[in-house]
Amino acid sequence: MRFIFDLGHPAHFHLFKNPISTLKELGHGVEIIARDKDCLLELLDREGWSYKSVFRCGKGLIALGCQNFAAFRTAVSTAWRKRADFIVGTSIVAGPAARLCGAKSVVFGEDDAKAVPIFAKLAYPVAHYVVTPDCLKFENYGKKHLTYPGYQELAYLHPNRYQANPEIKRDLGLNSDERYFLIRLVSLTAHHDIGEKGVNTVQAFELLERLAKYGRVFISAEKVVDEKLEKYLLPTRAEKIFDVMAFADMVIGDSQTMCAEAAVLGTPSLRCNTFVGRLSYLEELEHKYGLTKGFLPDDFDKLLQQIDKWLVEENIKDNWQQKRTRMLEEKCDLTDWMVKLFDRLA
Repeated sequence: MRFIFDLGHPAHFHLFKNPISTLKELGHGVEIIARDKDCLLELLDREGWSYKSVFRCGKGLIALGCQNFAAFRTAVSTAWRKRADFIVGTSIVAGPAARLCGAKSVVFGEDDAKAVPIFAKLAYPVAHYVVTPDCLKFENYGKKHLTYPGYQELAYLHPNRYQANPEIKRDLGLNSDERYFLIRLVSLTAHHDIGEKGVNTVQAFELLERLAKYGRVFISAEKVVDEKLEKYLLPTRAEKIFDVMAFADMVIGDSQTMCAEAAVLGTPSLRCNTFVGRLSYLEELEHKYGLTKGFLPDDFDKLLQQIDKWLVEENIKDNWQQKRTRMLEEKCDLTDWMVKLFDRLA
């Protein structure tokens, strides 16, 4: 079989990297289309995979639309030339490109449609298959709606796929028993982020001041930060971010994905943005498994109070690992599930 994967974000690289590797090992043909977003191209380069890059000129919906049109043209030309059987991605391009080329499209989504209305309206109706976590069964896209027991983060952070490297503390210049914390700041420039709010610079300084009393603080930023924050930026390469999260005492930020990643790794995480309360998979991780908590930006003081409580909680990491164990018992290895799905669809 011949597959095209359309990757628009570093999170998509992680979501599909293990299925891509497995498909290649099984002898299937795989082509990759990648947007120039954050560290995505760097991750692909380090993997040694060839790809067709699609660059974005400027910001806003017009620039994003132009980039998606370029990705669509690339997908169509690649699909015709390689005679693709499947176009896969978290992508509005996959469906129409596949329809035009006689391929089948498999579109993955994790966010509630109400939270990403443009994506849902453009991607789902034309897709051959819509794949979501089973916490979104209620959205019901008919027979083409396929669900799995889990989260996208378990395609690459399930213990079958990932084991954290404790050497990360040495890479960070820390002693083995030294506490540290990670603050994640995102740019909120995706189409579904327009009009949304996260952690502002003043709040970032408040977090830094609060956490620095208990240990080292590192910042992972998708955007340009205040020059006074630059010295706190992570010194490690992008592919080591999961090791950083796994051994951190806490992860705080305005990224849904990274807070979910910390949660499935068993690290306490706090998220602060206007998506809080609107995403079913994070609500499940919070209210069913107790692995994360969310606060709206206007409730930032409550977030600080939660930090204070967690900072003095004894054995908090051990408690989180127990919660993680319970979650893993009820969820799947998504990579294994995906590979079986592709085989079944073929």
